[in-house]
Amino acid sequence: MELSLATSPARRFTRFIGVALGGGRGKTTAVARLERVDEEGETPRVRLAEARLRHGHRGSGEEGGEASGDPLFRDEVLVAYLQRWVTDDAVVAIDAPLTLPPCIRCPLACPGVQACTVPVVAWMRKHAPALHAARRSDPGKPAVTPYTQRAVDVLLTHVGLSPRESLGQGMGPLAARAAYLRRVLSPLLRLHENLIEVHPPATVTRLFGAEVERRHRRSDSEQAWELRKRMLTALEPCLAFDFVWPEVVVRSPHVFDAVIAGLTAFLWAHQSWQGPLDLQPAQSAATQEAVAPDPLRAAIAGLEDRWLEDGWIWVPPAPGGGRV
Repeated sequence: MELSLATSPARRFTRFIGVALGGGRGKTTAVARLERVDEEGETPRVRLAEARLRHGHRGSGEEGGEASGDPLFRDEVLVAYLQRWVTDDAVVAIDAPLTLPPCIRCPLACPGVQACTVPVVAWMRKHAPALHAARRSDPGKPAVTPYTQRAVDVLLTHVGLSPRESLGQGMGPLAARAAYLRRVLSPLLRLHENLIEVHPPATVTRLFGAEVERRHRRSDSEQAWELRKRMLTALEPCLAFDFVWPEVVVRSPHVFDAVIAGLTAFLWAHQSWQGPLDLQPAQSAATQEAVAPDPLRAAIAGLEDRWLEDGWIWVPPAPGGGRV
């Protein structure tokens, strides 16, 4: 697999912090800190300076200055960690919903989904049926539930990236914790500026293919660890290890996701991703004339800039397909 890194203009960040968010009372929140390496005449790359589930874990990176007390990244520890490392040249990528579905955000009297005139809900009502039909979804399933879904959930599902619904099964606690973190860290972190939402499984799918994504999450076994090692090896053109033992990354799916989240932030910054337009495959004029209208293109055009408020999950714009 080869990564294409040549795009401009690049967003000017040198530190990329990935957060694999778990429940506030649990032990599954992981962080990764990547620092840009500027080598004259070389392709920009980052070094993995830190990747851990808790402070004090051997082989998880640079130490020093951590909060005393609880070593796990529960709320106060995670907030202190981000406040310590977020500077003007840092961006944070979190793998949890950073905005709530439109019905949950809405302060208006509700006439019901079918009569709602809120623009993004009207968009979902218009475009979701065509997008679901193209994916051959269950015809009896409601095409849209804007109290659990956002526009990005609908679009990424259509292109096969399988995001979790923002308030779907099991997502409530994570969405609530992410909303709290956004609030307590504002204005230090600002959505779409130095704070982005990511989905590591979608990044892995884009870079390596859906089968690799499925296989490395199928079990916590030596086969899964070996597959993650091979992915990290394939990423060597842009990712170097520094103070972090690779075994620490590959043996924990949470730490691995935090590293992929941080790498996604680096690619987002360096390649200047654009948002919904990144989902559109390139087509020549001749191809466009030869095929039926694409519901994805119509949906993206109709969404306009509403995704900025509704929320977005940033994924690599080009399909991967590399084998590992």
